[in-house]
Amino acid sequence: MSTNKILKVVIFGATGFTGEKLVELLLKHPSVRITYLSAKIEKDCYYSDLFPKFKGKIDLICEKPNIKKAKNLGDIFFLALPHTVSMRIVPYLLEEDKKVIDLSADYRLKNTKLYKEYYKINHTDKRNLKKATYGLVEFFKNKIKESKLIANPGCYPISTILPLAPLLKEDLIDPEIIIDAKSSITGAGRKPAVEYHYSNISNNLWAYKPFIHQHTPEIVEVLKRISNNKEIKLNFIPHVVGIEVGIYSTIHINFKRRMTTKSLIGIYNKYYKTSPFVRVRVSLPKLKDVTGTNFCDIGFYIDKSRKRAVICSCIDNLIKGASGNAIQNMNVMCGFKETEGLL
Repeated sequence: MSTNKILKVVIFGATGFTGEKLVELLLKHPSVRITYLSAKIEKDCYYSDLFPKFKGKIDLICEKPNIKKAKNLGDIFFLALPHTVSMRIVPYLLEEDKKVIDLSADYRLKNTKLYKEYYKINHTDKRNLKKATYGLVEFFKNKIKESKLIANPGCYPISTILPLAPLLKEDLIDPEIIIDAKSSITGAGRKPAVEYHYSNISNNLWAYKPFIHQHTPEIVEVLKRISNNKEIKLNFIPHVVGIEVGIYSTIHINFKRRMTTKSLIGIYNKYYKTSPFVRVRVSLPKLKDVTGTNFCDIGFYIDKSRKRAVICSCIDNLIKGASGNAIQNMNVMCGFKETEGLL
């Protein structure tokens, strides 16, 4: 696709956190125009009536989903929908020769048995599941360039795969890994649940779904793919923390041989020297350095034995962990500069 053409963009699920962030970011993108917005709402209304911060910036009506109407209005479709919904829509859009970026989990897991185990429903689009490309640009850029369907990764997987993949691919660490990850509640979407109320979230912190979080099989499956099917034993313990946005992942690893700071920096630079949104640091990163950006910051601390370390990474869960990464995928798919609209 020529970079001289203005790309017409459709967003399904425009009123969720990720949908709202997509609109915010795409309005700054010089090569796209949002042409259709939809969401599960009581009645059609101006999008800026739902989100007054967009007044004077976008004058589109946000409608109840109408796929037949939308297909004539867009070149590329972002699906910011609940899990299990996208697989009902994607086949129709691909038949219409549209490019699709799905921000749900429906096309991330290649193993449909695991999908059913974690999402409690049979996968109904196995044909297109085989064609879907996992949207981690740092490792699958060439496939993304040629793909019509992108499975945008989960936020926790992005924050853990990026720091771990080079170490596993180089066979530097033991396969048993402990991940202690903390995320804003916005990662769970806009839901009217008691535990999401401000009075419960503010100044609060709790662990949830240890060992059984739905992102666990996604992290393992992708890491195995990148590292050529090495055995991985993941102990993943996510937490909710009372902050507006962000994920901070602390990863405990054991090296197979002694490592130095210089050698570890060299490994990361080998993989991310040309990745504009991964910043490798010689100190431990801080969350505020990445919030509001599409960066993933990675840092580490090696203990005095030089045989174990903590690797820390942080991202904005709504940008690099969702909508920003989706736009990064769009840029690669459509021949734009990878950083366009994101820096």
